[in-house]
Amino acid sequence: MTGGSIHQLFEDQVRQAPDRTAVITESAKLTYQELDGSANRLAAYLLARAGVPESGATVAICTERPLDALVAMLAALKSGYAYAVVAPGTAREETRRLLGLTRAEVVITHRRLLARIDDGRRRTEICLDGDGAAIAAHSDAAPDAAPVEGGAGNRRATVLFTAGTTGERRAVVSGHGRWLAAYTAWAEVYALTAHDRLLVTAGSETTGFTGGWIRSLCSGGTLVLSERAAGSERVTVAEVDPRAAARLAERALPALRLLAVGGEPLRLDEQLRLQGLLPAPGARVLSVYGPAEVVGCGTWFEPEQLPGPVEHPERAAYLGRPFPGCAVELRKGRIWLTPPDGGDAVPTGDAGRQHGGGPLEFRGRTADRVEIGGRTVDTYRVESALAGHPDLREVVVTGDRGRTGGRLIAYVAPGPDTPSDTAPAASDAAPGATPNATPGAVPDAASLRARLTGLVPAADIPGTVVRVASLPRNAAGKVDRAALPLPPVPGAVRHAGKGGMTGEERAAAVGGCAVPIVAGILAAALTSTFWPGSTDLTGVPSPWKGLFGVLYAFEVVSFAAGAGFLVAGRKPMLRRGGPRGLTTAAHLAIVWLLVAWWPQDNLYRLAAKQDWPRQAALVYTFNVPLMIAAGIVVVWAVIGSPPARRRE
Repeated sequence: MTGGSIHQLFEDQVRQAPDRTAVITESAKLTYQELDGSANRLAAYLLARAGVPESGATVAICTERPLDALVAMLAALKSGYAYAVVAPGTAREETRRLLGLTRAEVVITHRRLLARIDDGRRRTEICLDGDGAAIAAHSDAAPDAAPVEGGAGNRRATVLFTAGTTGERRAVVSGHGRWLAAYTAWAEVYALTAHDRLLVTAGSETTGFTGGWIRSLCSGGTLVLSERAAGSERVTVAEVDPRAAARLAERALPALRLLAVGGEPLRLDEQLRLQGLLPAPGARVLSVYGPAEVVGCGTWFEPEQLPGPVEHPERAAYLGRPFPGCAVELRKGRIWLTPPDGGDAVPTGDAGRQHGGGPLEFRGRTADRVEIGGRTVDTYRVESALAGHPDLREVVVTGDRGRTGGRLIAYVAPGPDTPSDTAPAASDAAPGATPNATPGAVPDAASLRARLTGLVPAADIPGTVVRVASLPRNAAGKVDRAALPLPPVPGAVRHAGKGGMTGEERAAAVGGCAVPIVAGILAAALTSTFWPGSTDLTGVPSPWKGLFGVLYAFEVVSFAAGAGFLVAGRKPMLRRGGPRGLTTAAHLAIVWLLVAWWPQDNLYRLAAKQDWPRQAALVYTFNVPLMIAAGIVVVWAVIGSPPARRRE
């Protein structure tokens, strides 16, 4: 395959079996010929709009549907471009920063996403919805790509991003040659055939998604992009993170012969449990490891690589041996990987160890270690000692991000059988406290101290425990430690007359008080200006005159409260936990529920009862949005994370 390209391997499969199913989603099935035709038409339109690319030119892709992203990826490669994918759910500023890293001159997206990706740079914009007819008008024959000096293997193929678990996300450029070498390595370990149906659950912006479609479509297999369809489509291979792996294994899918688990390293006890759940004879569970710098092709592990039994499988996570063509080495306890095409070794930011000729063992991420009291705490060692706790499903130990100068916090997710209200959500160990021995209770700081004593240094035992419904994760399936809710600062609750406020607290207090006062005064003063006569009570008899006057006052007060909540309400809501997007929507919904009454009632009072156009306009401007806002608040209250902590 030297000098070839990834999309040429896919095109070989198109020629061999054009009518074989290539992709399955929740709503569509495409054959190899249909997928190839869609990519060819988009590639032809791309070349017509942007021209033949120069060496290193990149197309940015931002779509919500994985199938759209896949077609755009193939189209970019067929046109001679590299591709970079940015998830549409990424924060706007981060989206623009990532686009800047790609230096893309073309973007493939949808019209509704254009504002999100607009960073002021002039790019050729291709909207899959707006340009659909023009794209469909092109031929489904493969376009002529520009020749590359030294062969297509030297051409850039992807500009993907690191997961960001060890710092800010970075762009990683990989060529066709590296992906071809990785495909050869995967083919040897996975042994995929044209009869396999491979499930990929990773987001289209991840290295796992690109690796997944290459492994499947270049082998002639079927790529399944819907976990829901895994059973009905008789998935034989699944590439998932640990949580999705547990869901699939418990479904006992009869055809599943290979479960490849990436994202977070898999604990040995969990790997053995998953393997025992798979009903297919000889089914395998692999723990795969590899960052974007090596296109996800680093090491793989299955229990057969162990020379013998492991005393505490719940405390061990193995990375195994390198994929063919790759190499792994330890430099002062840090893991370095050589890519599958034999390039320079790259640091992974992870720690590891190896005994004799045994498999490589994962020992945590160096970026997750924290400085407490002038010493470095190996948080992974603490987490490993807590692994296997009967009342815990997940645990992460970290610092408090410099708020108090040094405090270890354990974030614990209760097991499925643990009552959610039998223990405090957050607690500090008190001198002389006894372990919480309540059966099934979420462990508090004292009980964790009892479990960790003798396993880790006393100074490494967390003094604060925060209960969370589940640990937040990024698109790659890795724990997002920056998104963990911070517990209250010890001693931050002050009595009247004792201590002063911090600058942040003072600003919040000023914003929370001054804004509603000013808003209320303005609302009261401007009512007659905006809606002359709307509050005129001349001729209204008592006691109704007084009641209506109180109503008008309540409207102004509600508007003022909404203005204050707009300024000061979001932070307290975020501290509650839950998805940030849903929390933002709920915050704005509450603001609307408060502020809408002042303009709405004044406009209603001035509208004639039989003025149907105005009545309809008012209903759809105010009443319907109020109902929607109330629904958003209900969703946030029901499915958002429960309060992350409760002081004991």
